[in-house]
Amino acid sequence: MMDKSKSHERYEDRREYPRIVIDSPVNILYKTQQLEARIHDISPDGIQIRANSASLKKINPDNEIFTDANRPLLDVTFHLRLFEMDMRINALCEMYYSNPLQDGQDKDVACGLKFINFEGDGSLQLEAFITQEMSTF
Repeated sequence: MMDKSKSHERYEDRREYPRIVIDSPVNILYKTQQLEARIHDISPDGIQIRANSASLKKINPDNEIFTDANRPLLDVTFHLRLFEMDMRINALCEMYYSNPLQDGQDKDVACGLKFINFEGDGSLQLEAFITQEMSTF
């Protein structure tokens, strides 16, 4: 069985897009469970969230390593500040990994979510947000 940190490192090495570090709340709906977490970083293809382990237990009670056959589907809602406007983004995501954080304080697990589908113009708004943030570097 593959070590979770090795799996995470291999996924990190395959990244196609730069990550924009943000600290923003995200609401997650998994089946009938409503969970709260924070977005750590975002890209056109996904987000890394930070959550407490109790919340993660609702999604992955047996702490399984995810494969194409068992990736949980999550509905996520978050807000991005785009050109002085607050944009609400709704998306369907697959969870790709979850790893414990050493210094996580109250948010002690990092989870990688890949965007599958966006509601409305969500993907265009996300791309505009990333372009906006990249131009401020």
